[in-house]
Amino acid sequence: MSFLSKLSLLSKWRAWRRSQSGATAVEFALVAGPFFYVLGCICETGLMLFTEYVIQNSVQEASRMVRTGQVTAGDGTLLVSADDFKAKICEQVNIIVDCNAQVSVYVNSANDFNALSTAMSNPLDVGSKPDGTPYTVVYTPGAALQAATVIATYDWDFAFPFMDFLGNIDGGQKRRLYGLAIFRNEPFGS
Repeated sequence: MSFLSKLSLLSKWRAWRRSQSGATAVEFALVAGPFFYVLGCICETGLMLFTEYVIQNSVQEASRMVRTGQVTAGDGTLLVSADDFKAKICEQVNIIVDCNAQVSVYVNSANDFNALSTAMSNPLDVGSKPDGTPYTVVYTPGAALQAATVIATYDWDFAFPFMDFLGNIDGGQKRRLYGLAIFRNEPFGS
């Protein structure tokens, strides 16, 4: 057997070993669907968590107005309306979601933290009920030295099916994202 025939035989052997008649394409077809589904779920979860972070940050920024007396006078007289306060929260949240239509804001106060804990709403009860009817809107920022809370919520609709195990609202297809701040108002003047 000559050297060239050995090379020819060796190249035929390598070609025969490489040829799997589309096995890679079949394997990819079996794995591609679940792979892209999981990849999409990971991306949606990341975007959802980023949205919750933005809501929390905007609540912290806006609640500073309540804490320092820019929203109410020392006697509790309102200086900023509920719509204007929501607009302050929406300044940051609007980059991700339609804040004016979909974000609900709850502001409440009490004389001390014990009274506030009984008066404070569960964050899942701010916004709209599972049947779509809204909960009662509360906007009482409180006077100087009162305990106060600010809650902003947004209902995240899942884009990918079967992610309802992450849902925290009855029905499972939504997750209520919220930002929360609890603090004592500073001794601002009247």
